[in-house]
Amino acid sequence: MKNALFLFVSLFAFYVVLSGQIHSAFLMGAGVVVCLLVTLLARHLGIVDDEGMPYAYWWRTILYLPWLMWQILLANIDVLKVVWKPGRLEIEPQMIRVPHELRTPYGLATYMNSITLTPGTVTVEVGDHELLVHALTRAAADDLLEGRMHARVKIVEGDTNP
Repeated sequence: MKNALFLFVSLFAFYVVLSGQIHSAFLMGAGVVVCLLVTLLARHLGIVDDEGMPYAYWWRTILYLPWLMWQILLANIDVLKVVWKPGRLEIEPQMIRVPHELRTPYGLATYMNSITLTPGTVTVEVGDHELLVHALTRAAADDLLEGRMHARVKIVEGDTNP
């Protein structure tokens, strides 16, 4: 019930922000009805649960995002240097296996999406305890294997001792 209420409030807040029609009683009423119907449909389909709305991780994720944005910026600069360097390209495309100790679907999804968002690396396959990742350069592969991103995502999962 708590997840359904949270979904309804989130949907309605999104509706209000997008519509901007807070002075029209008809449009606000229509928004309430539509958001209520979507919430009831979601409950009926069984998709309103902790996995579908993992708000237990949101605060730690908000703390993780600035670090991730910084890593994305640094990786963009590295890829730019490699691609625009005069002469020959110094790329070493390779597939690497990156071990992980993540225990939640949210943590695993965060980790593999973080890898893919970082230029120069793409998660290709997900295994039980490892990811198959394509890395554009040796430096990108080494950085990933170093495990800083993995440790940060473990903190997002709630691990106090990554």
